[in-house]
Amino acid sequence: MRFGYGETLGLTFGAGVESRLRQNLVGRLTAELAPAAPGVALEAALLFKPDLGQYAQDLQGLLPYFGGGLGGLVGPSPTLGVSFTLGLEGLLDPYTGLFAEGSYVYGFAHFPKVWRFALGVNFR
Repeated sequence: MRFGYGETLGLTFGAGVESRLRQNLVGRLTAELAPAAPGVALEAALLFKPDLGQYAQDLQGLLPYFGGGLGGLVGPSPTLGVSFTLGLEGLLDPYTGLFAEGSYVYGFAHFPKVWRFALGVNFR
């Protein structure tokens, strides 16, 4: 579950699906309703997401992440481009985490560039 805000998107609400591909590699698909645009913001990303607890026991449950993929906005003024994501997730228990992240979509050709900030909850 995600709540966000973006430059041209306004306030957004959405959901995503993550799948662990390797030990520190995650694939993610997200969709967010963006009523200010109007439209739906979509993103498919590949993220490097290590648990810092494997390096220092005191940092167990902190998962900084970065990566990118393709992102876009489906609606009257569509956008499609390369997305870059940077965030931090903190695990409350093995199945639940809170996160904060920022994303930037660098639009192809004449498509506009779009940024957004999101807060949310991950359920595993």
